Amino acid sequence: MPVDIKIGELARRTGLTIRTLRHYDALGLLKPSGRTRAAYRLYSPADLTRLLHIQSLKTLGLTLPEIARALDDPAYDAQEALRRHIEVLEARITQERQLVRRLQALQGAAEVGWTEVAQTIALTQRIARQVGHFMQAAQDIAGQLSLSEEQLQSLQNQPRESGDDWETLLTDVFTALEEGLTPPSPEAQTLATRWQQLVRQTTADRPEIAQAIGRAYENHLPADLHAAWTFISEALSFQQDGATMTIHNTVTDLLHPDKNVRIRAALDLGATQHRAALPDLIERLGHEPDFFVRENLTWAIVRMGPDAVPPLLELLENPDTATRLQAVHTLSKIADPASAAALNLAVNDPDDEVARKAIFALGQMGHPDALHTLMGGVGHPDAERRTTLSTALVAFGHAALFPLLEMLGHPEAPRRAHAADILGLLGDPVAAPALTEALLDDIWEVQFAALSALGHLPGEDAKRGIEQAAQLTDPRLRAVAQRLLTDRPEQAGSLRERVKQRREQGQRAQT
Repeated sequence: MPVDIKIGELARRTGLTIRTLRHYDALGLLKPSGRTRAAYRLYSPADLTRLLHIQSLKTLGLTLPEIARALDDPAYDAQEALRRHIEVLEARITQERQLVRRLQALQGAAEVGWTEVAQTIALTQRIARQVGHFMQAAQDIAGQLSLSEEQLQSLQNQPRESGDDWETLLTDVFTALEEGLTPPSPEAQTLATRWQQLVRQTTADRPEIAQAIGRAYENHLPADLHAAWTFISEALSFQQDGATMTIHNTVTDLLHPDKNVRIRAALDLGATQHRAALPDLIERLGHEPDFFVRENLTWAIVRMGPDAVPPLLELLENPDTATRLQAVHTLSKIADPASAAALNLAVNDPDDEVARKAIFALGQMGHPDALHTLMGGVGHPDAERRTTLSTALVAFGHAALFPLLEMLGHPEAPRRAHAADILGLLGDPVAAPALTEALLDDIWEVQFAALSALGHLPGEDAKRGIEQAAQLTDPRLRAVAQRLLTDRPEQAGSLRERVKQRREQGQRAQT
């Protein structure tokens, strides 16, 4: 007749600790069938059988509450438990095969120490953890998808085919990342083809389901798994209808000795807008010696839109002046607000041409934060820098008006004079009273700039300011004022037209 045993004997037979058995009792997972008079737990043969079932289910990865339901719920699906057990075993087999292959490779090496062996084992274990994490995340994401009843039915009716499986493929993907493979490489292209085929198989060849899963991966995969998804996404972008595109060869053509071939390569990459080619385009932008090739590289990068901004911002820290200049030039054409902060810093670049290009770019973007930066450059001693600043601030329109009016009261005369010049180009008659007051400035250059600006402005206030200038004691200012008054009735329209032309010429010169 079977004899009940105490908790210590049960622990000895099963290899579990007494603490674990007490925990199972507290959870209601394994309660002893009886107790002694001294209240010691007594476990029957049926309890021992239940404990063996618990240990078996734990190897499947089930949590303790799930195990309790599996043992106590008559509706529990045993086939599902069996399927999960098979998946766990397959994953372990895949991991062991990977380890065998790596150890065999080490075995064939000339000199191998325990360090290399330990590193190989650690790598295999790390990849296995990454694969498991990805599989779990993919299951969680799939459970959150909003699919129609018809789509769900098509997935349920999809037969499970033999051949490639996700665990094996993901293991190969993470291995490729560890080995430093790039998306255009032949090995990555093979992985992309396998991925595409497996997606078609598991989604019943329904593109709309595959696209929904792809969007969910992009938005909801944990950060540590994004590298694998990005790698596959970029590898897939090199493919079309299952065949490898010629884009890899096109990227290679960016290094061709014939500049015409390089131009054609840049045009092709820009036309296709393959994001995977962006790093190569950025790389060539900083090293391309030919002006026309650089312009076509710029066009191709601009076609990539905001995706191109982060790598271009990195080029702003490049020690090579030509590289920084081309980066700023390209950013000015993209005109993405995300680049405003970096361009604000580039305004102070040690190279004047880079700084001027950054100023022009900020004017093109019209970002509010840039206005303060540009106002700080008003009155710069370099004439070309002042011209570029004028063009950039005029592009801000009315937003620049009041900061410029305040600048007329700045203690530094060059700033006051330059502010007056820009107000004239801005052409807003609201500035007329302040410019008229500036005619009484102590510095002749400020007076002359204010008078010239009044000549650009329409309206009676501007005319009265010029009339006051005609009464000043300085003969030079009187002569200019009289000429402006003489020409004003007939030339006012054409003068404004000349101002407009001047702005357009300045913008063309910067581009």
